[in-house]
Amino acid sequence: MRLPSKKQLQLIAAAVVAVCVIVAAVIIGLAIYHNSPGQRCVQALGAIEASDVRIAQIDTLLGSPLSTETTSQVQLATESIATAQSALDRARSLIDAIAPRTFWRTSSLDFIPGHATRRAKTAAQTERVRRSLNARYALLAVAPRLLDETSSTASALSHAAQGWQNLQDAADLTASAEQEFARQTQDAMVTSHQSSTQAADAYAQAAEQFQAAARLAPKADFSGYLAYIEQRTLMTQSALLACEDWINGHYQDANTDVNAYNSFAQAAADIAAGGLQLPSDLLATAYQQQARPLQKAYDRARAEVLRADAALR
Repeated sequence: MRLPSKKQLQLIAAAVVAVCVIVAAVIIGLAIYHNSPGQRCVQALGAIEASDVRIAQIDTLLGSPLSTETTSQVQLATESIATAQSALDRARSLIDAIAPRTFWRTSSLDFIPGHATRRAKTAAQTERVRRSLNARYALLAVAPRLLDETSSTASALSHAAQGWQNLQDAADLTASAEQEFARQTQDAMVTSHQSSTQAADAYAQAAEQFQAAARLAPKADFSGYLAYIEQRTLMTQSALLACEDWINGHYQDANTDVNAYNSFAQAAADIAAGGLQLPSDLLATAYQQQARPLQKAYDRARAEVLRADAALR
């Protein structure tokens, strides 16, 4: 076996060096390509698109009618904010890594036909991406406060819904107590007293629920419901006294209690006739009033997102 000559060794070494240079050039070229302004823009757009998946969840919730399930949905939307923010931070780091001089300083490659034009186009695209990015930051800045307002109103709606149910239960118990009282027997009076006692508890629970709703949604006026419940409570207390007086044989006192009962019943009926909005309607109106400034800010940010995205196309 013959060893390669000195000249052959020199040729082999030259070939190896050439291959290494080519590989190095490829690696450097790929690095430059992946870190070029254009590629950073593409990567930033990918991060922005990832954030949009979460932003869409927030947008859908805020565009949906309030319900007793909104509170749990708000929790999920709030968690989405952090995820969307992280994606936007990634996009911003990519855009911020593109130094302004990358675009405006004369490049040694400007002699290549069209290179200067491409640089200018990339610079313009970068600014459009930045605008789109900033618009989403503005949207996410408003979203948490609007979600908090939405959550408070949704919680108020849950309390109001329970108060409404308590009120219906109390009315049914009151009607049952009236029917038993009308039978004018000892056993019927005992049963009537029991129903009125349960009705009084239900009215008290209704008042507590409406008061809780009012605390969560200050602009929702539940005073009409509280006034109505007060009269119905006084009516129920008169019913309890009437049962006790009748059971104890104090029939004249029982008649006085019945007159008081009718008076309070009429006062409650007058309040109801004056117009009591459904609790859900009261809260919907209150939400519009309380959230209006935040909703306007959110809508402006959302509109800017749409304009910025349109400029990217």
